[in-house]
Amino acid sequence: MRHMAPAAPDVSIIIPASGTAVALRQAVQSIGPADNVEILLVTEREPMTVPDDPRIIVLKAAHQGPNAARNLALQVARAPLVAFLNPADRWMPGKLAAQMALHSARTELGLSFTDYRMFGAGGRESMGMLAMASGFAQRHGFRSLAFALGDDAMAQIFSEEIVGTSTVMARTDLLRAVGGFDEGLGGAAPWDLWLRMAALAPVGCVPRIMMEQRLPPAWRRHAEAPERLAQLREVARRHRESVRLQNAGALKDCAARLLVREAEARDLLAM
Repeated sequence: MRHMAPAAPDVSIIIPASGTAVALRQAVQSIGPADNVEILLVTEREPMTVPDDPRIIVLKAAHQGPNAARNLALQVARAPLVAFLNPADRWMPGKLAAQMALHSARTELGLSFTDYRMFGAGGRESMGMLAMASGFAQRHGFRSLAFALGDDAMAQIFSEEIVGTSTVMARTDLLRAVGGFDEGLGGAAPWDLWLRMAALAPVGCVPRIMMEQRLPPAWRRHAEAPERLAQLREVARRHRESVRLQNAGALKDCAARLLVREAEARDLLAM
């Protein structure tokens, strides 16, 4: 009897496994019951407690960090679209369906993202991060339906911190074409990747809060602040000339944002 190969999924969801088993289980549960996805769970630990979900495919990675883990998963992803989910974060109901509908209607999009909010030990923010980005809110705050950012999408992503990694859905072919995440850029690698993709293809946005991002503990923010600032400055240096051609004002906005980051890093080091 001839066995048919399993149908390719519509979306490959990439999770670089880290943190607690409870948080990872909650992240996987937040994906919802969609049966047209594969969940590529990349682990550096052995053994690891894997959530009970038949959609999960476990990939073993060397101890090289989350960007290398994501790149490993990109090599084997079978779906035309990839969605990223950090193990500490949670998707809101309808997130996956909303972005799949957007990409189905606008096949030219290279990537899309949604609004999101932060949560942690002190509770959760009621306001979305897009409302806190003053330039983005002034330009797009009236929108309630999914939309494309426009010809200066790269400049918009450069000037303000509007794209959360766990909100992104992107075309697999474009992710591979641009080389995936730069593994030498640490926590700034996602920003660099979105900028490289925005230079080549339109960017979409679902302006609804569809993800909750967990704040890292204070000790981690303290330890990582100087290195993270240096990585952000390197990304800004790489892309500033391309951004200048779209909107020179975005350079000033980004510089001001990095100055705030620098002040925050000094405050953390003084604690």
